Amino acid sequence: MLKKVITKSLAFMITGTLLMSTLVGCTSNTQTSSTNTGDTTNQETPIDLVWWSIGNEPKDYQMVSEKINEYTLDKLNVNLQIKYASWGEYNSKVSKIVQSGEPFDIAFTSGIENYQDLLNKGYFMDLTEILPTATPTLYDFIPEDLWTGVTINGQILGVPAYKDSAQAQYWIWDKETVDRLGIDYENIETLQDLEPALQKMKEDKPNEYPLILNANEGINGFNAAINGYDEIVVKPAIGISYQDSSATVVGIWEQENVLENLRILHDWFNKGYINPDAATLLELPKKRVLSSAQSFEGGWQDTEIGHKYFGPAYSTRTIQGSFLSISAGCKNPEAALKVIELVNTDEYFRNLLAFGIEGTHYEKTGENTIKKLNDSYEVPAYTQGTFFNMYVQDPNPETQWSDLQALQETAFASPVLGFTFDSKNVQNQISACANIESKYASSLITGSANPDELLPTMIEELNNAGYQDIIQEAQRQVDEFLTNR
Repeated sequence: MLKKVITKSLAFMITGTLLMSTLVGCTSNTQTSSTNTGDTTNQETPIDLVWWSIGNEPKDYQMVSEKINEYTLDKLNVNLQIKYASWGEYNSKVSKIVQSGEPFDIAFTSGIENYQDLLNKGYFMDLTEILPTATPTLYDFIPEDLWTGVTINGQILGVPAYKDSAQAQYWIWDKETVDRLGIDYENIETLQDLEPALQKMKEDKPNEYPLILNANEGINGFNAAINGYDEIVVKPAIGISYQDSSATVVGIWEQENVLENLRILHDWFNKGYINPDAATLLELPKKRVLSSAQSFEGGWQDTEIGHKYFGPAYSTRTIQGSFLSISAGCKNPEAALKVIELVNTDEYFRNLLAFGIEGTHYEKTGENTIKKLNDSYEVPAYTQGTFFNMYVQDPNPETQWSDLQALQETAFASPVLGFTFDSKNVQNQISACANIESKYASSLITGSANPDELLPTMIEELNNAGYQDIIQEAQRQVDEFLTNR
């Protein structure tokens, strides 16, 4: 669907880039024209690029940066400066940078405040035409569904990280508990399947709670993995069933299967399977005997064991959980794309970015396995690019990433993959409904309240505040999206 070159003229693309450069700054090079899209590797003067990344700057950043630039200069004639903003400040800081016109070239977009609005307003470059010609290896490597997930209004506005991009949800267990109680964890898929195991664990330790939940999420992945909906609006909960080819937008709280699952949770709460403070608990304990998590094989501690019960499923939200965009004013978009291509296709460069310097920050224990030596170079590798040319950290199985890639290749997609809801026509209703949902949701998703009593009250208040208006507006946009896809 997307893997074709859109037949816009190159002149139009360049004109758009020039116009946007008046709004958004970019790094510059005195000997490089702002419209240059030629072969960056043949220029005599190195190209300077700035890449904004989330997280604290690693202790040994300068040491690793020297190695990074030795390689990028040799391969691409690029000097690459990676700038870090801490987890707490990245959200707003980089949003301000993008809008202020401060020079930059590449940014981890998922962590930017209101990034959808920034994408819609043209602060990031449309890569639709340049990707297949400037970086064909990168374009071919990343599956079509992922490109669809970062396409907005017909424009590819970023490069997605090809990793656990499709949501696979796992029940993750304490291995000792599973072995001791003989729990048949590999055949537990639904909430109904889970109950006998919860009963066993409660009988084994009557004073403990086998399923510890918190107010923020209840069971992780509840609406997608348990209820089966792609949430196109998170608050208030509105979505489309992954199984609904007609793409009918529904209020998730109004669905019968959701009510049934809430009833099960309430029954478990009354039986003492769920912690009594779940509706007010904010921080979960570090160790739990059972949890639900988006994961992959081996993506848990060695004292744990897991079984997939949902997915993998592609949605716009899961794909946009990690992607890189290029400033609309970038003077060297081809060079910036080639850096991203290098991350995704060059094993040495990928692992240098992810783990630092061999012998200093890690040592190899096998052909593609490593042991970290210290914490002097710690970065969130999921923000940089693919997992599939990265080393595996001991004690995870050496096939961890190849197994994950094989799993991703089995993924199914939401019927509205690539759709992004524009809330501007119903902003007041969304704000009002989100506040109402916040009053009730924690009690419902933790089983603390009887859904047959509380849910009708919440739905009535939601409808009075415009819940159906949001659903109708979302359906209108979905229909338009599908017509034009």
